[in-house]
Amino acid sequence: MYPREILFSRMIGLITESDLDSLATKVVAIPGCGGTGFTYAECLARMGVGRIKIADADCFGPENMNRQFGCTIETVGKKKSEVLAERLKSINPEIIVDVVDFIDEENIESYLAGVDVVCDTLDFFVIKPRRILYQTARANHIPVVICCPVAFGVTAHVFTPESLSFEEYFKISDDQTEEEQLSRFGNGLTPAELYKTYCDSPSLDFKEKKVASLSASCLMATAYGSHLALMLLLGIDFGFRPVPWCYQFDIRAGIFKEHKI
Repeated sequence: MYPREILFSRMIGLITESDLDSLATKVVAIPGCGGTGFTYAECLARMGVGRIKIADADCFGPENMNRQFGCTIETVGKKKSEVLAERLKSINPEIIVDVVDFIDEENIESYLAGVDVVCDTLDFFVIKPRRILYQTARANHIPVVICCPVAFGVTAHVFTPESLSFEEYFKISDDQTEEEQLSRFGNGLTPAELYKTYCDSPSLDFKEKKVASLSASCLMATAYGSHLALMLLLGIDFGFRPVPWCYQFDIRAGIFKEHKI
């Protein structure tokens, strides 16, 4: 087994040795092990985070091949969380990986116990567990990062205990239907609609619960979100402001935009 000072030595210079030691004690919750969750977890594991809590009950299917980096011919049919846990242990055998199938009212408190940062990588079409996640994180003073792939680009939002809440930002309430809530969620994720420079919509299909996606965009989301999570974990100041500010970047459109709702 290789020591941490060798495994993560190439980070020194961008962060300090003290920062690296601190990361060994940090806990990140990553609910969702699919298009972005898998690579979020791997990226943070490779940056020395000592404990990661994942949640996913699904198995890989061939339809995941285009964007989910845990999906291979060998892993089709296998549980996503199990594949991811094994992957993380192969990177750092000392990492602690907690696995649950799902999050709900019954287990959310225990799932977020001890967590320093949440990276929201739940499926777009999951709204009730997502609201529970944000409400509980806010009540426990835990920041939440959500970076989503959209067409040829990515969006970034940071929710802090002092910022607008999830419901306030997305204007979501209990009296709305699930589809209404999802529509508001989608609109709030992409208020600048940068994709409209080259297509009419990001191809959201509410009936089939599908959305068009690219593997490169998923990796962009991972890169954005993992950077933000790392800086939050270490208390590093950064230029992104929490909601109501959001950030969108689209390579095909060639536009980066800071947007305030």
